[in-house]
Amino acid sequence: MPPTEVHSIYTVTLKEVKEAVNGSFPYMLVPFLLASGFALVHFLSIHLNLPKQRLRMFLSFSAGVGIAYVFIHLWPQVAEHQAEAEESISWLSGHVLHYSLYITSLFGLALFYTLDRLISRAYESEETTDPNLIESRLFWAHISFFALYNAMIGYLLNHLESLDRTVLIFTVAFGLHFITNDWGLRHHHEKVYDSYGRHVLSLSILLGYLLGALTDLPPYFIGSLEAFIAGGMTLNVIKHELPSERDGNLEGFLSGILSAGILFVLI
Repeated sequence: MPPTEVHSIYTVTLKEVKEAVNGSFPYMLVPFLLASGFALVHFLSIHLNLPKQRLRMFLSFSAGVGIAYVFIHLWPQVAEHQAEAEESISWLSGHVLHYSLYITSLFGLALFYTLDRLISRAYESEETTDPNLIESRLFWAHISFFALYNAMIGYLLNHLESLDRTVLIFTVAFGLHFITNDWGLRHHHEKVYDSYGRHVLSLSILLGYLLGALTDLPPYFIGSLEAFIAGGMTLNVIKHELPSERDGNLEGFLSGILSAGILFVLI
C-alpha cells in the first residue's frame, strides 16, 4: 500500500475520532446543565411568593402543562419502549407481559395515590399536629419517596433522545412539575421542608444524574423508569385540580393544556 494511501486512511480516522468527541460533548454537557437547573428549582423555590389567587392560577397552569406532557410526549414514549422491548425480549410476548410497561405506569400511579392518602390520614391524627418536627417519620418518609422519584428523573437526563426538541419539552414540563411538587411539600411540612427537604430533593436530582452518567443499563430498564414516572406524574398533576377544597383554577389549567399541547405538537 502506498505511503500516501496509508496517510489518507489515518487522516480520515483521526478526523472521525475528533468529530465523534466534539459531537458527544454537548450530549455530556446538556444533561448536567439540566440536572443543575432542576436542582436550583428546588433550592430557590423558597423565594416563590405569589398572592394566593395568582399562585393557584400558576399551579393550575403547571398542572395543565404536566398533563399535556404526559399524554402527548411521555405516554407515546412508553408505548415505543414497550414495542421495542417486545421485539428484543422473547419472554415479553405473553399476554400479561405484553402490557408490562403499562402495568408499571399503573403501579406508579397507585403508589403515588397511596402515599398521598396515607399522608392525609396521618395529618388527621394527633401524632402529626406539628409538621415542623425534623424527627417526624412522616416527613422523612415523604421526602425519601420524592427523593427517589427525583433521582429517577435525574437518571433519565442521560437518555434524552435529542438536544433540541426533547430538551425543550423536558425542561418546560419538569421545571414546572418540580415547582408544583415544592408547593405541595411545603404546604404539608412548612418550615422543616425549607430547612431540610428542598436540599435533599436538589441533591437527589444530581445523584440520579451522576448514577446515569456512570452506568449503562439496558433500554428496557430505561423504559420502565419512564413508565413509572408517567404514572406518578399523571396523578401528581391531576390531584392539584380534582379536589374541590384545593380550589383549582380552571382558566389556568386549560391555558396550560392548550399552550403546552400546541408547543409539544409543533416543535
